Amino acid sequence: MPGVYILIPAYNEEKTIARVVLDSMKHGKVIVCDDGSTDYTGEIASRLGAIVIRHESNMGYGAALRSLFKKALEYEPDIVITLDADLQHDPSYIPMLLKAMEDSNADIVIGARSEDDETPAIRRIGVKMLSKAMSRDLRDIQSGFRAYRGNILRLIIPTEDGMAASIEILEKAFDNNLRIIEVPIRLRYRGLDTSTIHPVVHGYDLLSRLVHGFILRRPITFLGIPGLIILMTGFISGLWVVFRYIEVRELAVGTAIATAILVIIGFLFILMAIQIYAMKEYARFNMRH
Repeated sequence: MPGVYILIPAYNEEKTIARVVLDSMKHGKVIVCDDGSTDYTGEIASRLGAIVIRHESNMGYGAALRSLFKKALEYEPDIVITLDADLQHDPSYIPMLLKAMEDSNADIVIGARSEDDETPAIRRIGVKMLSKAMSRDLRDIQSGFRAYRGNILRLIIPTEDGMAASIEILEKAFDNNLRIIEVPIRLRYRGLDTSTIHPVVHGYDLLSRLVHGFILRRPITFLGIPGLIILMTGFISGLWVVFRYIEVRELAVGTAIATAILVIIGFLFILMAIQIYAMKEYARFNMRH
């Protein structure tokens, strides 16, 4: 299909890359990022006719997406599709994503895992929890099977190198008021080596990115108000220390130290909230002018 580019980040996927590339070529032009593979992933993709970008070393999922987005922009695409190279995502769903984008006029379409696919139960629970924490409207923020309009790519290029890039992209989409929808697809897991990252490490990275995004988007809510609560708790504790000293002429050293820590932390939270808020407003002012 003219103007459609399929972007595939790949690391040591020589067993599956050929099938993914060939199936994807039925729906558009294919660009593969060989992210420092030590096998024949890049060579296989290149011989099959895909455009191949090579990283000298393994830089991570986000770094691969960044390179793919920048390469795709050279061709001025109408739509780009991202999917994994390990057969977890079936390229035959690409037309479904394209149709959903055409029918809804959405900027981003996410291929969200369906309730009856092969996703392990513990992973499904984790995905739902993270998704609800980020947005009430999305149920699979972790899915890398997505369609993007070409004219929004510059707005959502990730800076994260790891798996948290999938969340960063959505954060940037929210910040730019882009329309995001989901369509259900079936993901494969059985018999596939779908990740080289330990699930606990993966989950921690994603959660850290979510917290980071919440703070940057709403610093007063997530830093300023907690800071004020901590500061007020410190003041109340300090008053208790003072009144107790007046009453019994004995300093409650432990409580006094805890009071000082609470006051310092409260002030730091409030100062950080003000600074982040000021930086955001300054950036918005510069964008308008």
